[in-house]
Amino acid sequence: MSEPAVRTAEEWFAILRGEVNALGRALGEAIRTLSGEGLYAHEEAIRALTKEARRGGASAAARLNDIVASLSVDDAEGLLRAFSVYLHLANTAEERHRVRVNAARNTASSAEAPRRESILGLVGTLKGEGWSYADLVGLLSSLRLHLTFTAHPTETRRRTVRHHLTEISAALDRESPDEVRTRVALLWGTSELHSLRPTVEDEVRGGLHYLPIVLWSVLPKLVEGLEQAVEAHYGQRPALPAPVVFRSWIGGDRDGNPNVLPAVTRWAQDFARREVVRLYADELDTLGRDLSVSDQRVRLPETLRLEIEDLLMGVAIPEPFRGEPFRCLCVGVREKLRGLSETSSGPTYGDARELLADLKTISGGLRKVGLSGAAALGVRPLQLRAEVFGLDLVALDLREESRAHAAAVAELLRVGGVCADYEALDRDAREALLLRELASARPLAPVGHQPAAKALDVALGALNAWRARGAYVISMTHSPSDLLEVMVLAREVGLYRPGAALPFDLVPLFETLADLDGAGAVVARLLGNPLFVAHVRARGGLEVMIGYSDSNKDAGFLAANWALYQAQETITAAAKPFGVAVWFFHGRGTSTARGGGSAGRAIASLPPGTVGARMRLTEQGEALADRYSHADLAHRNLEQLLFHLGHAAARDTRGGGAALDPLWRESLSRAAQASSAAYRALLGAPGFFEFYEQLTPIREIGTLEIASRPVYRSGRVRDITDLRAIPWVMSWSQVRLPLPAFFGVGEGLETIPLPLRRQLFRQWPFFASTLDSAATAVGKGDPEVTRQYLRLVDPVLAERFFPTLTESFAHARAMLEETFEAPLLARHPVLARQIELRDPYVDPISRLQVELLHRYRTTAPEAPERARLARTLMTSILGIAAGLRNAG
Repeated sequence: MSEPAVRTAEEWFAILRGEVNALGRALGEAIRTLSGEGLYAHEEAIRALTKEARRGGASAAARLNDIVASLSVDDAEGLLRAFSVYLHLANTAEERHRVRVNAARNTASSAEAPRRESILGLVGTLKGEGWSYADLVGLLSSLRLHLTFTAHPTETRRRTVRHHLTEISAALDRESPDEVRTRVALLWGTSELHSLRPTVEDEVRGGLHYLPIVLWSVLPKLVEGLEQAVEAHYGQRPALPAPVVFRSWIGGDRDGNPNVLPAVTRWAQDFARREVVRLYADELDTLGRDLSVSDQRVRLPETLRLEIEDLLMGVAIPEPFRGEPFRCLCVGVREKLRGLSETSSGPTYGDARELLADLKTISGGLRKVGLSGAAALGVRPLQLRAEVFGLDLVALDLREESRAHAAAVAELLRVGGVCADYEALDRDAREALLLRELASARPLAPVGHQPAAKALDVALGALNAWRARGAYVISMTHSPSDLLEVMVLAREVGLYRPGAALPFDLVPLFETLADLDGAGAVVARLLGNPLFVAHVRARGGLEVMIGYSDSNKDAGFLAANWALYQAQETITAAAKPFGVAVWFFHGRGTSTARGGGSAGRAIASLPPGTVGARMRLTEQGEALADRYSHADLAHRNLEQLLFHLGHAAARDTRGGGAALDPLWRESLSRAAQASSAAYRALLGAPGFFEFYEQLTPIREIGTLEIASRPVYRSGRVRDITDLRAIPWVMSWSQVRLPLPAFFGVGEGLETIPLPLRRQLFRQWPFFASTLDSAATAVGKGDPEVTRQYLRLVDPVLAERFFPTLTESFAHARAMLEETFEAPLLARHPVLARQIELRDPYVDPISRLQVELLHRYRTTAPEAPERARLARTLMTSILGIAAGLRNAG
């Protein structure tokens, strides 16, 4: 796609609109051909009426209601599919549009005029600030951005559907209208629904899809870009390590998901290892063909001959290759890798360091014989991939809630004769008991003991199955005992002995408002424990995860964001006296209520002194396609993240960042308290949970075949406290009222005088980023659409709560616009335009969903049509998610 470097925004938008219209025409043709003129005419009529109704046409709205009420389930499903497939095609066109704009801006970028948020710009800025070449290379070499892939219920497109969308994009690249029409017809003819509830294995395949398909190729280009940026500004080119590390939760995240059993964890690791071995094998085959150097043409130093003999010991080399030493080396590495996934009596690798050593032998050998260019061109990319992807493709995290660990340890202590009822102890007593127990190396369970409780069976089984060890994350961390319990479990399976380090990071996850407020004290107490601090120092520092999702659900948007900011300050301060480095794992989602929005802008707004050179972010399943489906988009996303991480690391390395004005801190604390009080009063009001369940499709999200994870953590209760944050946010997004992102925001902001509020917005990046994120969520909301769902609600509950919600929504919008001194989305013209274009397609899905929810809830469970209603209702849920994109 060759495009001019300079275009106006309107010209770019015209190109996008033209492509969307072409795809829409192809879809219309497919509908008429495969499903009949009747469905097409119906869809066009409803779309026209929807536009008129949105402009305020009362008669059009009434006509729409009559049509929707008269539809058969089959007709409703056809219409839902038509609007949903259109939205998927529009998403594909937008991704292509981003690629075009990205390529044009890259072309126009130079060292003198670098692109905004680029590595070239980062290096240039730091040079201007006086960074020497050596100091800059040291900084860039220390950067480590850990991206952790997670599953997500709103990324429920079948891989088959994603395949068709990819092929449609490729056909557009080839400028082949006939192929585009054919591909769109194939997409229309494909069911977008899973026939069964997705399994964890399905989520593993889907989530890790982007690592071998896109990121494998992007990684060397990213490092090359870093090195070229340094060379452009300093005239010297360094050899930098890869600054990105990939992790995964998919297959290891047991928090509230009973389906993630040890066998699933083992399967997830085996699947990833098979993938990475296949990737290496393909690379080595290609490299071997290139390195056809004959030892009769090139003289090998004796030391190199010995290195080659050592590497190839025990490896059978094909006869034709025996005179080609570097091709033999490629065969040798390939055979050792094959031994990882097959039963083999030959040599194999014990860890990634051995693979890197062999690749270093190949690279160093090429340089010794004068083929440095071949080493740089052919072997260096493979070495970088081996550094990042190792032998497992991606390190797997385990995650479990603290209550499960307590139950597992309680059984161990009981059968070991230490404590009859551990769970009855308070937190201090638990901590004291565990510290005494960890001073010993003895296991607790008798030989041959079969766990009586599932919690212990799963915990020990998962630790035994865990090979690609990333970190062990403890959800709902409340006290030091929550981490010590995992140490006891690890000791039971031989992964810990007193005074040594665990072979993985042990990561507390602070989620609720109370836990964030107390996080500094918990960290200080942990580091005061000689056993725990010995582990942390051996690991190089302490990783701490902070949860954006549950803190928001617990305290509301404004209070949660302020609590997260302060927690990072107090945790960092608590670790400082112990000389322990702290790096943060930000559990951000894609929706605003879960920490969504621009990750780069969020990094720039973090408290000075808390970032350093290493940080972790979650990459939610629903965002993976948006960020990593195309190599250019993946590269740009990583570049932007590294730009902001680099700036934050440079600031923290040199102690930059002004102290926060006490007046600012006091004002936001007061606003957070007012906001949280309003939010918690609403959630705690009698009848609110019933209103919520009736208004939104939360019950249906929980029962339909959408994802492998239940919507409630324990499954034993059904209330807001036990509800997981993702379905909480997703259910409000479905009804177009993003309550988790706006309720209480207006009430909080009004406590800050307007001149001060505007000053904070102009001068404090954190405050600006927080309000900006709230604005994007409010911009996607539409209470008039929500009003249609009141049909499903008890009139008494509707009258009690809905006016409060709409008033709070309007109040938040007014306070934001007053602060911005501009319309709500003035800083986001692209988003505003997207909302305007998508509403005519999302609105009818919402109307259809209301009707389907009414029918589903009033149809007897045993009725034959209920299953068909369920599938059609799920189509509506996925259609709205496609239209809003970051719906949960």
